[in-house]
Order: sequence, then C-alpha cells, then structure tokens
Amino acid sequence: MFISTFPSHDRSLPYVSQWGSLDRNDEVVIRRAAASRLDVFLGRIDPSHPHDWASDGYRSCEEYLFWSRKVCGLACLQSLLYGWTDIRLPMRELLSQALDWGCYVVEPPGKVRGLIYRPFMDWVGSQFGFACRLVENTPIQESARAVRPGRVLIASVSPEIRDPSTREPRRGGHLVLVHEVHGGTVRFHDPSGYSHNAASAALPLHVFERFHAGRGILVGAPP
Repeated sequence: MFISTFPSHDRSLPYVSQWGSLDRNDEVVIRRAAASRLDVFLGRIDPSHPHDWASDGYRSCEEYLFWSRKVCGLACLQSLLYGWTDIRLPMRELLSQALDWGCYVVEPPGKVRGLIYRPFMDWVGSQFGFACRLVENTPIQESARAVRPGRVLIASVSPEIRDPSTREPRRGGHLVLVHEVHGGTVRFHDPSGYSHNAASAALPLHVFERFHAGRGILVGAPP
C-alpha cells in the first residue's frame, strides 16, 4: 500500500516540514539497508543546495543539523500557529521556548529527551491559548473521534509511517499532525514524510494504527 495525498479539507492548517521546507524532505530522508527500517541521515545533503537555516532562526548550520531531526512536534505546533493564530515565530525561537519550559532535555553527550508531553501542554496552553488533553493507551480508532475542525491530534507514530508497506514497524518515536478523520480515513501532516506524502497524507485508520503508539495530545484552537 502507498500513501496517497489529498488536499486538506482544513485549509487553515498549512504543512510545515521539520527540515525547513518540503523540498528538503527527500534530501534528508533515506532508506537504510534493511527495507523495513527508515531513518534520517544528515550527512549527505547536497552542498550545492544548502538550506537557508538562518531564516529559521538557527545560529549555525551545525545547530540546524542537530535540531532539525528532533523538532517534529514543533513543526506540528508551527502549523497550528500559522493556521489558528497571528503568531509567526521562527523554528529556533519556538525551540528556545520549548527548552525553557522543559519540553526537551539535553543530556551529555548531546542526547535529547523529548518532546515531553506535559511541559509541552503547559507551555502551549499558557503561551498560545491552546486547550490540550493528554491521550495515553488509546487506539487511533478511539482518539480520532475527537478530531474535528478546531481540534487536532498530535499523534505518536513510527517515522516508518512514510512507508506504510513496512512490515512489523516500530511504534512511536515521531510526531504527526492528524487534522481530519472521515470515512475510515485519517489525514495528517508528516513533518518528515517524503515530498509526495508529507502534506495531508491519507491512510485507512487500521493502517495508521500499525504505526501508532497509542498516545499523543489533543489540541484545540484558542477561543
């Protein structure tokens, strides 16, 4: 099975790539030796087409390379800010705030824990007026019932969801923005999907569930 891409019915939520632009996704997302394992690799970016990391607020290319593989949740948040508010903050500014609120914890030697849900919920509720509810141990078939215009699910899935034919995928480790569920199909923005299936990708609920970790955050638009 392949992901097909549909125009988003909720046009208020634009797609945001964690790499800074959709045309970067294919450059940094590659298939590893085992066909069932997908990951990100930052050492083979074409130097003739460098990303304008400064426009995202990063202080150096090295900082961009380090953090861009970890900010899938902030890419989801940025989509909500663009769609639901007048707030326009570059990725590095969002990251600075997230670090201040404890949404990520940097441990030596450069290991990062996060996105940590509860501080994230406190932050986006206090700072941006979003109403958040934690989802745990819940299949997508159940949590998807709460998704409607003005309410989305930031869902924990395997990054392998970009290749839905993957056998025995992992669960969790990556965040996507579920913005619509209709007729047994879930539509979502994948911050690190392939260029052809990242924005408003669509999967049947039972296929999405194979990659889903049963947890996430329901986020409602500010009043």
